[in-house]
Amino acid sequence: MALANEFTLFPLEHDVLAAGELLNERADWNSRLYVAWGLRQLNSPQALSLANGLQAELEQEAEQVAFVDPAALSHMRGRLFLIQAEVAILTMRLDEAEPLLARAQAEFAAYPNASAQADLHSLRASMHVDRGEVDAHREAMQNAVDLADQAQDSERQLYYRASLARSDLFRDFELARITWSEQLPHKVDGLSPQCSAALADYRALEHGLASDYLEAARWLNLAYEASLESGQVRRAIAVASNQGYTYTQIADFETALAWLKKGLALARKVRWPGSIGMCLAHTGEALRRVGQTGSARELLRECLQTLSQHPNSHTSMLALNYLGQTELDEGHFEVALQHFEMLGEREMQAHASDMRNNVVLGRARALMHLNRLDEAREVALEAAKAAAVQQQKSSLVELRQLLAEIEKRSGGTPEAVLNWLNLALEQAQALEGFQVPPSLLDAAAEALDQAARPQEAYAMARRAAIARQNSWNISAKHARQQIEIARNERQHARALAHAKETRMNKLQTAHEDLQQLVVLSRELWRQPSPGMIFTALGRALRSVLGVELLASYRPDPAGRALRLGESSKGEHEDLALSVALDDPSHPCAACSRDWSERQQPLASGLTRVFAPMVGDDAIPGVLVLDLAHGQAWGAREQGILRHLSTDAALAFKRSLA
Repeated sequence: MALANEFTLFPLEHDVLAAGELLNERADWNSRLYVAWGLRQLNSPQALSLANGLQAELEQEAEQVAFVDPAALSHMRGRLFLIQAEVAILTMRLDEAEPLLARAQAEFAAYPNASAQADLHSLRASMHVDRGEVDAHREAMQNAVDLADQAQDSERQLYYRASLARSDLFRDFELARITWSEQLPHKVDGLSPQCSAALADYRALEHGLASDYLEAARWLNLAYEASLESGQVRRAIAVASNQGYTYTQIADFETALAWLKKGLALARKVRWPGSIGMCLAHTGEALRRVGQTGSARELLRECLQTLSQHPNSHTSMLALNYLGQTELDEGHFEVALQHFEMLGEREMQAHASDMRNNVVLGRARALMHLNRLDEAREVALEAAKAAAVQQQKSSLVELRQLLAEIEKRSGGTPEAVLNWLNLALEQAQALEGFQVPPSLLDAAAEALDQAARPQEAYAMARRAAIARQNSWNISAKHARQQIEIARNERQHARALAHAKETRMNKLQTAHEDLQQLVVLSRELWRQPSPGMIFTALGRALRSVLGVELLASYRPDPAGRALRLGESSKGEHEDLALSVALDDPSHPCAACSRDWSERQQPLASGLTRVFAPMVGDDAIPGVLVLDLAHGQAWGAREQGILRHLSTDAALAFKRSLA
């Protein structure tokens, strides 16, 4: 077992789980710290519980602590603060992470250890990413690289360089590629899983931003497997989501949605708002691409609401771009223009250069549809020049097609229109794996006809018809899947019907549940007080699940106990007024500690259920419910309860603010 100051950044998952199996009450401090460190993304609640318990023991066992080397003890305490800070960052409680990182920094400053300090600055970088603070993020990542160099830690040197290089691609693609491409390996052979994941993630983005989507997909496959093997769950979710986006770009929606499902399954499991938001954004874009604009808009708005406290984060800006595109598809041009102008403001504040092309392309389209043609042309021409310089090849296809449409609406000649369309077609055909949009082929066929070239126009129209038929086949397949995808987004039931039921019946059942939950969630959000929220929640649970809501518990201000809040029938047997959070036997305390439901059979034949209200707080409240004897309680019921309990947690917090 390594000492605390020698920990691998991401130990292998199977090593961590094996070490966890050997833990008991007599396990030494270093063994417990190693497992907590390795579990911080694999099982955040358990990692936090181990870290908190060990921290309390270090404070209480003064005699034992006196015999520990001060430097080793300081490193141990610093690692504990890093674990607590990372869990806070993963759950988007960024203000709570700040003082924890400051305490870790103080411990490491007392007895400097460059590897540990590099890990601290990496966490600072993660926090800056979630806040959309691009310059601060780069500075923190550069500090991590410098400290890894100082420590001569080869694993961290490569890992942090690849991470810094990846972030630089977003700032200035060409400069980053020139700066980093030859400094980093071109193969993952012989690398550890943690470094393989970081390197493959960089190479994937490098190829993706250059519109080399097939090569990007190959690297993302490598990144996904290496991320899972090394316990980098946050990266694995992001990689799966980006793989979905990659396949969306080449119109392979079946593969795209399969990857988005993988990301959603991981995001549902860990319940991290930032990761869930990323999955919502990319799934919304995939649904928009297959014509499901209503579902796309709903998911994108949910993403923006989930990340409303961090509007400059990359995911928030991505969702805002997709929402603007959705409004364009729906013909809401003024609304779309507002979205793109807001995106432009955020892009400028965050220095997110990768968003710049989305801003100008969206603005140009909206301006064109609003018949502000001169403004639209000026914006599109500037964007095309920038896209050509930055080698954003797929964007050039869209921009040149847009310029052709602007030329046509401005009364330009068929030859002038054709010039732009031919440039767009040449660019599209030069991209490996890229499917030429039917709309581009249609526009070319029409322009050829207007230019009195009927044979070429007919051939182009035939190509458009074939491309459209292929697109319809894909759209039809994914229209049947979209309800299931939306259901998964909201952490609903995984299996809603028996095996003998047809697929259509399953989807119909899921759709009905979804519609009902949307209504119930809005009803909870409208209630002005905790009592009215509790009453509305009880009504909702009774109508959807047929269960009786007895009471709600919420943590006290000190975070040491759960206090009885609202109750449906006054005094209840076996419902304490207060439950200590460290109570080892009370199901209410256990439920809040590990964020999972508990069931307790009662002598009356009822089953009492304790369910955590997991929102955005470190210590969730708890709902207490009664199930009738023999009442069905499976994946569907659990999923609906989790959805409503999360909505209730957020509603209670808002009403008490």
